[in-house]
Amino acid sequence: FPSHDTPSGATIKIKAKKVAKFKAEVANQSKSAFIANMSHELRSPLNAIIGFSQLMLRAKNLPKEQYENAVIIQRSGEYLLTLINNVLDFAKIEAQKTTLNQKDVDLEQLLNDLEDMLHLKAESAGLELFFERQPSLPRYIYTDELKLRQVIINLLSNAIKFTEQGSVILKIFHEEQGSDDLKLYISVSDSGVGIAKEELANIFEAFVQAEAGREMQEGTGLWVG
Repeated sequence: FPSHDTPSGATIKIKAKKVAKFKAEVANQSKSAFIANMSHELRSPLNAIIGFSQLMLRAKNLPKEQYENAVIIQRSGEYLLTLINNVLDFAKIEAQKTTLNQKDVDLEQLLNDLEDMLHLKAESAGLELFFERQPSLPRYIYTDELKLRQVIINLLSNAIKFTEQGSVILKIFHEEQGSDDLKLYISVSDSGVGIAKEELANIFEAFVQAEAGREMQEGTGLWVG
């Protein structure tokens, strides 16, 4: 017979939960340390790229085409640096405490930067890239620039990746919601393989890919935090 000192089943379960929680905390700490180190290692060469692009922009008598390319390199590098810094906030995403960092955003400049940056990617894939903007689109909006930029880049990058020939078109328009608010609509269409109707219900499931992605063996599907 068990003695009175033997822990009960309930006590054993509590201890098991404490052990599992401790292991999870250790794993999270290790992951956070890895992310911090990785971010540091990526930031160093990226700062060098941005620095050299700035030196090129300061050079006198730089041909127009080279100047425009240097501008694209600098802006793309700065965006990647922002993304790397954002990775350090991964713990907030895991805790579902992601916040919007809203500010005044020059929408026209943002779209121009993205068009310049992704034009080369589309051109190298033998595709045409079009940005169709509503004429009455406001110049400035108040939103989280990083998240808006990331959404557009993800949509266009996937469209380019899964389109073998033809074109990719981004359409952006708005709908007034009052004196200060508006709804911004962004749609991306392409001449690629598309997503089968029966797969549409699953595209927002974590790490689920459509058939086209599985066939190309690229990507991992959407990460849902």
